[in-house]
Amino acid sequence: MFPTAPSDAMNLVVQIAVAYTTTGAPNPHPSNAAVAGSATGPAVETSTSSTSAGADVASAIGPTGLLLLIALAAFALYLVSLSLHPNAKCNRCKGAGRHKGYFFSYAQRPCSSCKGRGVHPRLGRKVLFKTST
Repeated sequence: MFPTAPSDAMNLVVQIAVAYTTTGAPNPHPSNAAVAGSATGPAVETSTSSTSAGADVASAIGPTGLLLLIALAAFALYLVSLSLHPNAKCNRCKGAGRHKGYFFSYAQRPCSSCKGRGVHPRLGRKVLFKTST
């Protein structure tokens, strides 16, 4: 007999899940011992804490996976930062684009590092977003 309605299919899935998760192992949650041991109905989990779900994910992927996940998130944030702010201020001219003379302070010339623009492309932009010209 096949399920005819979505609710019948859901009941079938719940029954299968309960059949696979019910074992003779000791129950680590003594408060749920009466519910888990009853033969009249399916076991119902009473706590729906989001912190336990986060802890379950962290324990499932392990410390190396968690470190990799954090590094991946940091790299994604760096890429967003590169797309929003692709240029950095020139360190040689402090973003002015010009150098003033030492002896004649009124004399100015364009910065040889940034060619008078006052900004440089950031290192990540140079490395990750190379343009072929």
